[in-house]
Amino acid sequence: MAADLHPDAGFQKELDAGIHAARRAGALALRYFLEPGSPVDKEDRSPVTIADIECERLIAGMLSEEFPEDGIFGEEGAFRTSRSGRRWIIDPIDGTRDFVRRTSFWAVQLALESQGRIVLGVIYLPRLDEIVHAVAGRGCFWNGEVTRAADTSRLDKSIVLLSGFQSAWDTWPTDKIRYLTQSCWTVRAYSACYDVVMMARGKADIWLSGNGMPWDYAPARVIAQESGAHFVTKDGTGRIDARHCVIVAPALKKIVCEILEMPGG
Repeated sequence: MAADLHPDAGFQKELDAGIHAARRAGALALRYFLEPGSPVDKEDRSPVTIADIECERLIAGMLSEEFPEDGIFGEEGAFRTSRSGRRWIIDPIDGTRDFVRRTSFWAVQLALESQGRIVLGVIYLPRLDEIVHAVAGRGCFWNGEVTRAADTSRLDKSIVLLSGFQSAWDTWPTDKIRYLTQSCWTVRAYSACYDVVMMARGKADIWLSGNGMPWDYAPARVIAQESGAHFVTKDGTGRIDARHCVIVAPALKKIVCEILEMPGG
């Protein structure tokens, strides 16, 4: 029998299983991290390594065994039709470019979608030993401690994170991006997964991503929501399949949406 779908149930069993799977996959990825190996480019020119494939296989297997009625949807092709109205969305290594260049800003990401709603998200950075998780209605946590989005209210005191200028220019008007980045205190760029962690911890105030997939945005959406930030798309739906998003601290939502000509301004 499927677990209770109501958020008041807490999804504790699912959270424990998700964190366990993310940590197991992270340990596996670390074994590949320092070994020589060449990535292969996929059709969209993004890289994939044997670590991506093996980690996704491990996560999908663990979650399928624990929740046999749930669906699976993974970046590297893992798929199973749901019989419960729920599915696990898996990104085995978010930040593969960082992984293959031997920097530390890559993560294992997963999320649980129930009846079309993202109810749980986990981002685990093995090299930094940082983990952020959130469950709908239960708050957001970084390494076990409650964490909140920044309370920054002034654009000139805000830090903006950008996942690629080219994708941002392709998504929003170039002059709007230029105005926003010039008006903020400073611009930083780590990787998408670590940018979301920075937002959840209140260490940055605005994140622009102009080119992402559901496995990139699923954990980010619930983590943003539960940390008090806003997850916004150009059509106002906040869908994880919109191929872009803005995460913004609550007091800055109106002005950022106005600048980028998005609903919520």
